[in-house]
Order: sequence, then C-alpha cells, then structure tokens
Amino acid sequence: MDQSLQARFKALATVALFATGILSSFQISAGTIVPCGDANICSAGFTIKFNDNNNAGSGELVYDAKTGDIALNTDPTSINGGIVTGSGGIMWTMPDGSKILVNSLTGNADPILHFGLGASTPAGSGNTFGFTFNLPIALSGQINASSSLTTPLTSGSSAGAQIQGIGTNKILTAFDVDTSVLGIGSISKGVDVGDAFGFLGGPQVQNSPVYTASNTFTGNTAYDLMTVKIDFSLSADSSVALTGFVQQVVVPVPAAVWLFASGLLGLAGIARRKA
Repeated sequence: MDQSLQARFKALATVALFATGILSSFQISAGTIVPCGDANICSAGFTIKFNDNNNAGSGELVYDAKTGDIALNTDPTSINGGIVTGSGGIMWTMPDGSKILVNSLTGNADPILHFGLGASTPAGSGNTFGFTFNLPIALSGQINASSSLTTPLTSGSSAGAQIQGIGTNKILTAFDVDTSVLGIGSISKGVDVGDAFGFLGGPQVQNSPVYTASNTFTGNTAYDLMTVKIDFSLSADSSVALTGFVQQVVVPVPAAVWLFASGLLGLAGIARRKA
C-alpha cells in the first residue's frame, strides 16, 4: 500500500470509529418485560404510609406482560387493610379517621404511570401521607423523562388548608432502581415536582398550579424498576386529590446521524477493499 493510500485509509478508519462512537452514544433499546405465569398477567405491589407507619397498607397494580397495559387490582385478596370503593378505587381509613385513597392507576409498564390519589384529615389533626409505586422497566440509552402533578385542595374550616412535600420539598419524586445484589445505585429521573400549596379561609376548594418537569438522562438495562414516590403533609380538616403522571421514553436517533455515520462506515469498507 502506497503512503498516500495508507494515509487516506487511516483517516477513513479514524472517522469510521468516530462515527461508531456517535452511533453508540445515541444507541437506544427497549427491553422486554419479563412475563409471569401462563396468562402473562403480572402484578407489582405498592405501599402507603401514614405518619410514622411506613406500612399502613398496600395493594397491587396489574399489567399485561405482552402489551404493558396497567390497571389497579381491586381483588380484595390483593389489598392489605383497605376496601374497594363504589367507584372502583381503594380506600384505607386510619385510626384517627384520616382516609387514604388510590382511585386509579393506568399507563404502560415500560413505563408510563398515570395516577389518581387522595387523602383527608379530621379536624384538629394534620398528618403525613406517602405512596410508593414500582413498575418494571427495561430501557437503555438516552431517555426522555417527564412528569406532571396537580393537587386540588379543600379546606373544611376557616383555618384554610395546605399540602407540602416532605424531605426534598417536592411532593413527587421518581427514580430508576437496580434491585440486584451489589447492583448499581438508584438514579433520579430529574423530574421531581409539586411545590407547597395552601390558602386561608373556608370551607372552599382551590386548584394548585399544574406542576411539570422534564429531563434527559442515560439509562441502563441494569435498572429493573421505576419507583415513583409521593410524600406530603396535609393540614387538619383538609382533603386533597392528586392527579398526574410519570413517564420515560427512549430518544430516537436522528435520521441524519444514522445516514452520516453509515456513509462513513461504507467509505471505510471501500478503502479497505481497495487496500
């Protein structure tokens, strides 16, 4: 091989490697949710907490391992401490009369979670509440995550009402989690939302702003669960409804990048054959 051809080949090879690196950085994949049982109908548990009781109750969402479609499981045998309401949700009543509700869970297991939740407190007793939902995931590469939350709030007296996040000061937080032994640590999706919201006077109802967030991060198939946590304090003689979603989708590779990179790889192959 003459020196000029050798130099051209090395240059093309270098560019081709660079193009491969571009493709790798953009590479995305959606894995397969592991089926369970012959009918492929799987379940994932969720828990609720009340004040210092981290296991005040629990329930399940079910999902189809083929389609990923999610639904709230209202089979009484799947519910710990709660009852099915006339509207098809689940309600837990706490010792002081506070109530916790999961009204609806919908979405897709890989993964979009839409939720409708609620809580109420009696006169003279403000409390803290929490929900933790887990969904199986199998995504890697560049991922777009987004979330939304709104909290219509009702005061039962002239004192008014307030809802406020706990810990991070956001009501909703979301993570990707690796549950394997000695696995990698969890990663925040970067879409925590929900500011403190309140007002004086009542009885009355006021609607919070619609809180939204979005973020792009790099996923890993080692993460097998998406965890959504909703934690808040609620003032006495108040009730709140929480509706929203958390979702993440893989970022599609721009067509121009694929075309450019594949063209360079093709030129490198031609140069190799000529050499």
